[in-house]
Amino acid sequence: MASTRWPALARLALPVAAIILAGAVALQFSLPADTPPATSAMSSVHRWWYLGRASGFVAFGLLLASVLLGLGISSRVFDGLLMRPWVFDMHQFLSIFVLAAMLFHALILLPDPYAHFSLIELMVPFASRYRPVAVGLGAIVLYGSIIVTLSSYAKQWIGQRGWRLLHYASFALFAGALVHGVLAGADSHQAWAQVAYLVGGLAVVFFTFFRILAARSIARPKPAGPARAITAARGDTASA
Repeated sequence: MASTRWPALARLALPVAAIILAGAVALQFSLPADTPPATSAMSSVHRWWYLGRASGFVAFGLLLASVLLGLGISSRVFDGLLMRPWVFDMHQFLSIFVLAAMLFHALILLPDPYAHFSLIELMVPFASRYRPVAVGLGAIVLYGSIIVTLSSYAKQWIGQRGWRLLHYASFALFAGALVHGVLAGADSHQAWAQVAYLVGGLAVVFFTFFRILAARSIARPKPAGPARAITAARGDTASA
């Protein structure tokens, strides 16, 4: 029992450590370049604002990783690099963890005296005074992600077709998160933030097309029996 517990803990510790590291890096980038040590983010009156900005990038990164792992499972793109059960477990883990990151990203702004957000402004779509469309998209992405994640645990009731249709919404949710980050983020004008959004968007587009091409390759009928032999003979003749 103990021998199987340690590998499971190790698989869990790796992504948690990566998430903590990503949060620290995002927090460091979110700080103004001229912030003196005595008035750092954690001791400043704006610490909630900085934590909200940093957690937003962590949530976006987790959502990106979850979408890419989901595409990897369906297209088997990671089969030659990673164990398939590990990829599936990581996808499930990140799907839940991203919800916690999204909630943290929204609710950590409540005590910020600079933004003066209310719970209704943060959780009700398009009710915010600050960039209502962009903030509203963030709320929609949160609720949509909750539905998609819960669908994996309700698969026996909604069926394979319903589960698949709900998971197709992940692409729209990722696009909404990308637009939310670009339009609502205070760091969107920074070069590093633009690179992060661009690379994330291109990665999803690339793996989506890879998934489509892989599905078409599997669905393409192969010649059977004598037809396959005739095709092979024609190939040999052409090469000669």
